[in-house]
Formats: sequence, C-alpha cells, structure tokens
Amino acid sequence: MDETRLREEYEQLKKELHYHSYRYHVLDAPVISDFEYDRMMRRLLEIETQHPDWVTPDSPSQRAGAEPLERFVKVRHPAAILSLANAFEAAEVRAWFERIARLDERVLNCDFVVEPKIDGLTVVLHYQNGQFVLGATRGDGEVGEDITVNLRTLKSLPLRVPVNPNVPPIEGRLVVRGEAFINIKDFELLNQRLIEQGEKPYLNPRNTASGSLRQLDPKLTASRPLRLLVYQIVQMDLPAPQTQWETLQVLRNWGFPVSDQAVYCKTLDEAILVCENWAEKRDTLPFEADGMVIKINDLRLAADLGVVGKDPRGAIAFKFPAREVTTRLLDIGINVGRTGVLTPTAILEPVEVGGVIVKQATLHNFDYIFDKLSLYFNFIELLIVFGCFKSNSR
Repeated sequence: MDETRLREEYEQLKKELHYHSYRYHVLDAPVISDFEYDRMMRRLLEIETQHPDWVTPDSPSQRAGAEPLERFVKVRHPAAILSLANAFEAAEVRAWFERIARLDERVLNCDFVVEPKIDGLTVVLHYQNGQFVLGATRGDGEVGEDITVNLRTLKSLPLRVPVNPNVPPIEGRLVVRGEAFINIKDFELLNQRLIEQGEKPYLNPRNTASGSLRQLDPKLTASRPLRLLVYQIVQMDLPAPQTQWETLQVLRNWGFPVSDQAVYCKTLDEAILVCENWAEKRDTLPFEADGMVIKINDLRLAADLGVVGKDPRGAIAFKFPAREVTTRLLDIGINVGRTGVLTPTAILEPVEVGGVIVKQATLHNFDYIFDKLSLYFNFIELLIVFGCFKSNSR
C-alpha cells in the first residue's frame, strides 16, 4: 500500500474510533462489537508503529500514554469561571428573582433552564479547530492547573469535535466548561475492588474524582471510572448560541456529554417545582448532586445582569436539604482559639454523612442549644407541678 492510501486509512480509522467511542461512552448505544472496535484499534496502533511521526494528541491511542508529570503548570482562564450564589428554599429563589428584576425589567418575561449541580470537579476544556489541546481545573476562577494529560484519559471527553462527521467542523477557538465526576454505581464497584485487593476504600465520589484528576501519573487517573458532563460555552470564535437551552443542544450535537436531567422551564414557578421534585428524589440521580441550578435562558440578558463578587446574577443554586443522621453524643470538649476564645465541641460516635466520617461538631450555637434544654427542663417542671409524674416512693 502506498503512503497516501495508508495515511487516508489512518485518518479514517481515527474518525471512526472517535465516533464509536462516543457511541459507547457517551450515548451508551454502541453500533459495533467490542471485537470490531479492538480490531480497528490494533490496526491504528500498527500504522502508528510504522509512522510515529503521524501520531497527534487527538489520536485514540493517546488517552493514557503520557509520562508522569513533575508538577502542574498554572493556566489563566480566558474568562472568569464563576461560582454560584445559594438558595435553600423557594422564598430565597423568589427574592433573587425580585432583586434582578429591579435591575432589569426584561427579567419579568424571561424563561429558565434547570440543571443538576453535580458534586464533582469543575474543568475548563480548550479546543483549537476542533482538537482538544488543553484542560484545566477551575482553581480560584481566574487561574487553574493544567491537567490536560489526565483529562485525555476520560473516555467520555471527545478528543476532537464534532464527533459526528455529518456536523459542520468547528473553526478557531472553543472553550467549554464541565464537571468531572464518578457515578455512584461506579464508585461502589471501585471500592468493592479495592476491598477485595486488601486496600483501603475511598470515602466519597467527589474527593475521589478530584484526587484522581490531580494525579501526577496519568495512568493512575486512567484507572479511575471518571466521567464528564459539559454545560457551558466559555468562549468561541464562531457565533455562539443565544440561549442556555440552545447551548446544551449544540454541545450535545458536537459530541459532548450533556446532562439528561436538564429541563427547560417557561416560568420561575415551574423551575422551582422542578428543583423541589428533584430534592425529593435526589437519591435516584446516578451521581452525587447537592442541588439544582436555575439559569436564565437568555444568555445576553444573563451577561447584562453582571456579577456580585464571583457569583453571576443570572443563575442561582437551589441547594438540597442537608443530609441528616442520628448518632450518640459521647462528650463535650473545649477548644481554645489563638485569641483565647473558648469554643465547645461535641465529641460524637463516628457516623458517615454523605461519604464523610464525622467525629466532632463545633457547638458555636451553644446558646441556642442551652435555650432548647432550658425549655425542655421547664416543660418537665410543669408536668411535675400538674401531677403528670407520679412518685415511686411509698
């Protein structure tokens, strides 16, 4: 076979392997067998062995082939990667809406998109002419860490977009934001495997995902069942979508994994209802989430509203209620601060809350607890006065 035909075969193999990886890891709908996929991959590797100079970073063979790093390099984001203000009940969401409506009356007629607030690690992904070239952590929102080689190991992260050859190519720069995480079921299987090997299991999916992506050895990252969901276009050279709902559709069309739980809502009341429904069935989500995010659908309006500190006014997180567990109070200790302030601390029988083992709790609200105890003892005294308790003495 001449070099030209071999090169054409090689480029075609790359495209097909990217597409079938997308079908398998993102859509969960493969159209070829594992045997056929492996056969194509072997042929790709055979050609790359003959022509190592043809290998580019977007080759399917390069997902886990990098050498360990000595350290992470700092990366400045092209735009601020903002956090979110929180609301813990419907009244707080409506108060947020009233505040931004006073700033811009267009808010009164806007629609919304509600998406899960995944408890993972925020990542910023850079593409140049459709090829993945850089990935970073959020960091402080302005500067993150370069974790490109680790992100490349994620099977659900497209190394080249669009994945579908029938979709027009993406020219110039594209920067998107997403969340890397580990599904609950995958996390349980990972821990089961570790226990069988006599190793210590991990405490929770969020910390495991974060620690996995910040490994200096990409091979360790590749061994963890990390996934990705993308939800924002940070910057692009081509004309960007004008709404958040369209953004999600465009990202999905390009081949990025996008949440199936995202919902379009015409009114704020509808958005609040979606959040409250998910709060009741949060345990049915395949991943850990600490709330839902309500976003103004009109991206131009959301941008015009600006930010408060590092929180955009055009979105708010509706947090799920804190998980509650019951344990035993063993003792109360006193911690002495640097300035001499005494803080009572509850010593608890260890208990797991959301994957974290809690052994102590700060009693900074000790006055509140004391008042509750006072009410309890006053109530007991009243019962005694009215003869509700009978003495056992004769």
